[in-house]
Amino acid sequence: MLNELDQKKLFHPTNSENQRQLYPFLENLPGGGLIWIVFWLEILTFALFFLVFAWIGRTDRTVFIEGQKLLHPLLATLNTVVLLTGSWWVARAVFLARSPEKISAWLYATGLSGFLFILIKSWEYTQIFKQGISLSSSIFWFFYLFLTLLHLAHVALGGVIFIWLGWKSSSERLQTETLEAAAIYWHMVDIIWLILFPLIYFTR
Repeated sequence: MLNELDQKKLFHPTNSENQRQLYPFLENLPGGGLIWIVFWLEILTFALFFLVFAWIGRTDRTVFIEGQKLLHPLLATLNTVVLLTGSWWVARAVFLARSPEKISAWLYATGLSGFLFILIKSWEYTQIFKQGISLSSSIFWFFYLFLTLLHLAHVALGGVIFIWLGWKSSSERLQTETLEAAAIYWHMVDIIWLILFPLIYFTR
């Protein structure tokens, strides 16, 4: 015989129970289901932008090649190293999260790597703007500035998140799911850049 509580669960499940029944796999994902929804929405959105950029580049090749000549691929390469280093640091933090060792230093380092990326990118923007270039200069420069600034906003958000997590973890233990969600976000930012970087700087 079912007691009253069991009957309520069987015939009137709560919203969270409904979600677990409909999406049982979400419970087992690192970082929780929500961050993975954000992850794929962001990846697919940027993928659409990349396809448009590549298609226009094929139809207006001369403008794109001339624009690429004014870029600074060495700075972009340095920024790639900075982001990947940040990814290693956050992976280290996740690995150590289950041990008694403090992880705040790793989280602060990840956040600072994001701000270093912004600093290097800002210097590159300064060199470009000195030449009178803006969003309206050409279709290449519109997409370059739009895509890199959009990505830069994601880096800035990641930097703020990890500085905050570093501060929080210095006084209390972070939930594993929170840390994993932040790490997934940072890796998403990395993936976007690893496609954006060669597409803008080297693809002819």
